[in-house]
Amino acid sequence: MKQEIAVQLLWVLGVIFSAAGAGLMINWAIRGRGAAHTSMGTRFAAEAAALAVVFLPAYLGGPWVLALAVVLGCLCAAELYGTFEFGGDTPWKLSGILLGLSFLLYTYARPGEIGRIFPWFVVLYWLLRFAAGSSATSLLARAKRTCFGVIYPFLCLAFFVEIGLMEMGFGYVVLYYGLSEVNDSAAYLVGSSFGKRKIFPRLSPKKTVEGVVGGALFTLGIALAFWFTVPHFGTLRLMGAGAVIAAGGLAGDLFASRLKRRVGVKDYGDAVPTQGGVLDVYDAFIFVSPVFYYYLQLTGAGET
Repeated sequence: MKQEIAVQLLWVLGVIFSAAGAGLMINWAIRGRGAAHTSMGTRFAAEAAALAVVFLPAYLGGPWVLALAVVLGCLCAAELYGTFEFGGDTPWKLSGILLGLSFLLYTYARPGEIGRIFPWFVVLYWLLRFAAGSSATSLLARAKRTCFGVIYPFLCLAFFVEIGLMEMGFGYVVLYYGLSEVNDSAAYLVGSSFGKRKIFPRLSPKKTVEGVVGGALFTLGIALAFWFTVPHFGTLRLMGAGAVIAAGGLAGDLFASRLKRRVGVKDYGDAVPTQGGVLDVYDAFIFVSPVFYYYLQLTGAGET
């Protein structure tokens, strides 16, 4: 089954990237090739690499899924905690990373538990947030920021581990990560080419109504093209997944933007050309992982 999905995935991705490249060339021919369009080409190359980084371990399965979650978790948490420190917060960075890693290992050893652990940790964060108030250096404030870095990215990535260990794990990962990238890339392409009306001017000034709507429509369309990843899904369930992922990806992007604007930085880092840090690349994937997991549970589609 994995081999069949992988072969069809290569064909579909070839068509998608060919269409995106053609659209980019047409845009260059009409408007001329400027720095923004060159950046767009670099962005699509980075997106293709980001897909490979996730899809290959998901295909290999087992410890490779865990290894990817560990690497991404450590890199993203380091960037996130560094951003907090830049803004004047003082999280316990090492403790947060070690605790996050322990949850990844626990999820790998005990599949099925993370869905029950996650809500309690979110409640704990909000209790700490309420108790800490506006202080940035008190023990409660430090605990609050440390707890946040455990939830995002580590606990969110634990859902990726959980999904990757399922019998249909590779297909599920291809579906939800592939669609989250399609949503992000299509919104960027449509918004940068045709966007006029700002939709979140204060939170995310570059986002436009045209980009958000275009991204959502592309995501729903590509969801149907990705039917082979989840052959047991009906059309309605597949479209529902596309809608949930489009909404979750947008929410994740806005969530990340709010964090950065609160601190006063543009990106979490500069490791990836045109994208920023590792967390800037995988923020939607990380945020959507628990969203898609609970969608599977709600629709009765997921099995471990």
